[in-house]
Parts: sequence; C-alpha cells; structure tokens
Amino acid sequence: MINIISHFSLFLFLIFYNGKFATDFFKENKFSFNFFEIAFFGLVFTSLVAQSLNFFFPLNDNIIYINFILILIFVYFNKKTALSIKIKKIDITYVMFFILIILNIYGSQFSDDLDHYHYKYINNTDNTNYIIGLSHLHWAFGNSSIWLISHSFFNFDYSRLQDIHVLNGLFFFLILGALYFDFKNIIIKKKKVSIFAPILFFLIIFILIKYTRLKEFGLDRPAFLTLYFFISFYIKNFLINFQSKMISKNILLLTYISIFLFYIKINFFFVGLIPLYYIVKYKKFNLLLSLGFLPIHFFIFSYLLKNILISGCLIYPLPITCFDFISWSAKEIAEKWYFLNEVLNKSWYQYNGKLEDIDYIKNFNWINTWFIRTKVELLEFTVTTFFSLSLVFLSFKKSNLNKNLIYNFKSKEILKIFMSLFIIMFYFFIFKIPVIRMSHYLFVFFSIIIIIFLFQKFELNPKNNLITIILSLCIIFNISKNLIRINKNDFINNPYLMINSKVYIQTQKSLGSFKYYLGWYGKAPSGNTNLDGFKYKKILFFDTIYR
Repeated sequence: MINIISHFSLFLFLIFYNGKFATDFFKENKFSFNFFEIAFFGLVFTSLVAQSLNFFFPLNDNIIYINFILILIFVYFNKKTALSIKIKKIDITYVMFFILIILNIYGSQFSDDLDHYHYKYINNTDNTNYIIGLSHLHWAFGNSSIWLISHSFFNFDYSRLQDIHVLNGLFFFLILGALYFDFKNIIIKKKKVSIFAPILFFLIIFILIKYTRLKEFGLDRPAFLTLYFFISFYIKNFLINFQSKMISKNILLLTYISIFLFYIKINFFFVGLIPLYYIVKYKKFNLLLSLGFLPIHFFIFSYLLKNILISGCLIYPLPITCFDFISWSAKEIAEKWYFLNEVLNKSWYQYNGKLEDIDYIKNFNWINTWFIRTKVELLEFTVTTFFSLSLVFLSFKKSNLNKNLIYNFKSKEILKIFMSLFIIMFYFFIFKIPVIRMSHYLFVFFSIIIIIFLFQKFELNPKNNLITIILSLCIIFNISKNLIRINKNDFINNPYLMINSKVYIQTQKSLGSFKYYLGWYGKAPSGNTNLDGFKYKKILFFDTIYR
C-alpha cells in the first residue's frame, strides 16, 4: 500500500508541474486551468515528449529522476508561481475519489492483458530506444500506442507490474476529479443551470458504475476517459464559456487532446474532426502556422517517423500507409492483421458454419454469431446507460426557457456535431469494429444527444440532496466492488506472485550480434516471433531488423 500511495503521489507531482510548465503559455493569454486540467495536460505533454525522447534513450528510471530534478530546479527559481497552489477547502468527494482509486489499484492484481503484448512493449521501451523493424518481433508492436509509452515513462523497473495500475488509477482520478470540479462549480454557484450539469453528472455516474476494475484498462479505457475529458472541455469552452477572442486557444487545446487520443488508439480519429471543423468555420488557417501549433507539428512528425521506423508504415496497421520498398517494412503483417482484426471483431472463431472467413465477414453473414456472443455485454451496457440517464433525469427539473440566443444557437451546433460523430462511428461499428468494449462512446454520445435534445432550451433546477445521495451511492458501489476483490485475494496485493504460473521461460535468441528473447516477461528486447530469415545491422544508434 505504501508503494502504491508513494508512487501515485510522485507521478501526480511530476505531471502536475510538467502541466504547469506546459500551460504557462495559455495563462499568459488569460486562460485559466484548474488543478485537474493542469495535471491532465501535464500527462499529455509528458507522454508526447516521452514519445520523442525514445528515439534517443530508453525510458528507464533515470528519466523519472531527471524529470524530478528539473522540476525541483524550476520550483527553486520560481517559488512564487510554482508554489502558489490555493486550497480553500478539501471537498470530501475528492477524498472519496482518492480512496476509491487506491482500492482500485490495490485490488487490481495482475492484468491478463499484459501477457498479450502490452508488458513486452513497455519492457522493451524501458530498456531500449526505438528498434527499426520492431514490429517483426511481435505483430502488435507496430501499434506503438502512446499509452504504453506513457507507462514506460511512469514506472520504476522494480515495480513495473504495479506501476502499470498506478498510472491507470492516477488517470482515472484526474478524469473523475476534472468532471466533478466543473460539476461542483456549476451546482454550487447557480440555482439554475444549463445542460452542461446533467451531461457532467451522466459522465460521472457512468464512469463510477461501469469502470470498477483497473486491470481491464488496456488501451480502450484510457482512450474513453480521454474522450470524456475532451467532451467536457469542449462543451465548457465552446458552449458555456464561449468567447470568440479565445477561439484560437480553445482550438489549439482541443487539437492537443485529439492527437493524444489518436495516438492511444487510431480508431478515435473522429475526435480530430471537431477542431478541424472550427478551424474551417472561423477561417483560422493561420493558426496552423502559429507558435502554439509548432509543437503539434513536431509531435506529429515524431509520431509518423516513429511508426515508419518501427513498422515501415505511417499509420499501422493500415496497409495503404505502408511502404513496401523499405527493407524492414511490415506491410505483409499489417495486411494480415487488418483482415484478422475484422474477422476477430465479427466473432469468426465462434462461428460453426461452412463459410470461409473472407465470405463470413461479408453481407452481414456474421450478425447471428456476433449477436449470440455479444448479447449479454450489449444488454449490460444498454441497461447501465439507461439507468444512468434515468438518474440524471430524476436529478434535474426543467425550469424556465433559456432565452439566451447565442447559447441556444451553440447548443444546437454541438448537438449536430455530436449526432454527426455518432453516425460516423456507428457506421464503423457496424461495418468494421462491432465490439462493445471498443465502442463505449456510442452509448455515451447517444446519452449526451438525448440530454441536449431534451434540455437544451431550458434552465434546470438541480435537486442537490438527491444528487448527493446518487453520487455517494455510486462511489460506494465502486469501492465495494474492489473491497470484495481484495477480500477474495486475502488482502494480498502482489502482481509478481500472480504471474508465477503465467510466466513463460524466456528463450534467448541471436540475430548476428543482436540478442533478443522469446517470452513475455523478463529480459528485453522480447517478442513472440523467431527472427530466422531476417538480417540485422546497426544504423546510427538504432538496432535494425530487416529482410
């Protein structure tokens, strides 16, 4: 427990002060951030920088120490601004969130997802800089999610399995805190509120009820949580606090969140359509050449270059973006994975008929098998969504018509944008990714559309006592789920103990002077593919695997 709390506190300290550094540019432009927003953007900024650092260095413990020392130097020379954190009164809800997160981490134990490829990638990035042709060691390494790079930055070698959950828990805490901070400010300051309050309340309830287990995080959960922050930040700054003079800064911040989200999972590309829409609408094309956009160009270049080095593709596993003339190109692997991904998503391995896989995925031949496999999960999410919506509708009473013309116009605009995104992503869900665990945003967007449609023209009276009761019960529900798990594990938290029966004995292999390991846990670089038939050479400071 001490290890969990100390690492949680250290990582929070690092991302908060990295965030203060990153957001100082916007503060000079009279843009205010709360504690959770600063820490969130600190994590985004740190992850993007880590992605670039890994060209030259392994993301080992030394990087954390250097980051910590640099922050201490920054604080020493900027005491007035760096230490000016005002805490008027600690809300008990934040304390409950903290307890909830610590119990989530303590009850997480070992994540089965890690022995797929996540841990191998994190371990490799901790021990080496980017390896040219890395995707030949494991087909999934080509994905190279920035969330795994974040895990490589925020862990200590001796507690890596534990720190994976610590970072997930920390991110969970930041998103819950950010949503609640805005919700609390609206409820306390105003007797009558706008649709932003029920949207925030829905997101908080949905997260507390549905996300009770950190070991299931993988790459999907951090992407969803980032999306929820994006939705909140977008509505707050483009509807509630809309100021035309701040439009450029808001577009810029949305773009940073969008690329971070895309770098976690590429199927969240649709979020980037929102800042693009406002660039076109307000003719802010000069923003693309501004000083604030300069780091974005650098991080995009860094992302694309990293992908080319690892897989020979600009965006893996999209075969159309792969360069087959590059000697280390993984275009063949990308083509197989792109097809296999659709086959897996449409429940091919549960199918008992006579069709070949290529025919099975066509013309909705897959729908019956898919429904049989998915119906329970689909029902659970549908029930959770409508239950959360019902609690929201019980907690707010429609009052007078909102006569603010600008507000009504903006709410209709946001409604149209969300409906457009919902249609786009529903299309991809039906034809490419019919997997519930990857598509929470459909339920969330649908719910927000319903809330905006029903509440956009009204001012709302929050039922504060009922809201407090509902929020408390949701927190208790989340905590109790993890207390039950902890009790079942006899109050033992030891991820290393949990993998004793799962660890494969690593086999050392050699490709010329390059040593690598088959097996998911232990030395690095590791993978699951024997590199017989490949060649090795050193290009500058990069190990290179090629044909």
